[in-house]
Amino acid sequence: MLKQMIWHPLEYGLFRLVVGLAGACPHKLARRSGRVLGALAWSILGIRQKQVLESLSMAFPEKSRAGLKKIGSSCYRNLGEYFMEMFRIQHLTTAWMERHIRLEAREVMDSALGEGRGVINVAFHYGNWELMGAFAGRLGYPLVVIVRAQTNRFFQRYISALRRANGMELVQVESSPGLVGRALQQGNIVSFLADQDSHEQGVFVDFLGRPASTPRGPALFAHKTGAPVVISMMLPEGQGKWKLMFERVPRPDAADREEFVYRMTKYFTDRLAERVREHPEHWFWPHRRWKTKRAV
Repeated sequence: MLKQMIWHPLEYGLFRLVVGLAGACPHKLARRSGRVLGALAWSILGIRQKQVLESLSMAFPEKSRAGLKKIGSSCYRNLGEYFMEMFRIQHLTTAWMERHIRLEAREVMDSALGEGRGVINVAFHYGNWELMGAFAGRLGYPLVVIVRAQTNRFFQRYISALRRANGMELVQVESSPGLVGRALQQGNIVSFLADQDSHEQGVFVDFLGRPASTPRGPALFAHKTGAPVVISMMLPEGQGKWKLMFERVPRPDAADREEFVYRMTKYFTDRLAERVREHPEHWFWPHRRWKTKRAV
């Protein structure tokens, strides 16, 4: 309680100072500043450095300690840049986004929407996921995002307002069971970030060679509603430019619900793993992805 009363407002005040400075800077300078802050968070402050190196060593046992540290350092610099870009979203025009984000296979999403059952969107903490959501909202896609509450209520209000301002409707994960079906019936795209530890409620599928508790929601709602499932991923192309890629997830030919959930979840988790193996520095390694262990 004392932490919430004292530290949370201070933490948020510092955050808003950074946001204000980011908004006042030219975009390229803001991105570079973000990379510097990310480097400081890694090398000087050492924020979750031990945990990140632990996870990296499990995912890439063939790499040397120096190689793992290089990935971790690059990851934090990238995250600094992504967050700085997120803080500037309201300063970025839709025309700017269209110049810097290349859409690939937009017809995949449009075709899925055209089926009239809504779309279940699977997204990940890969690349600048917040910019991806803002761009999709700016394009006019009817986006409903399943979110988790932030520990700091000041952050919660700020991030929620930012997302809504970019055309996203928000649903707290605790309220999602009763609202997702309705949102799909209304023809919305319901978006799940599907690469975080899902505790005992998750389905265990291999991710980078280790069993990982993975959210069941996307596959469960696909099984229940018959809505199509589309992966979206923001892929960096260098020079501050991106490719937003859509991919349809094939519907498993499985009558058993649990088998259906497992196979669909494995498919999109494998697709993420492919990208992470190619460019691990663009995934969110500070998260404890393998925190929950499978019951024996």
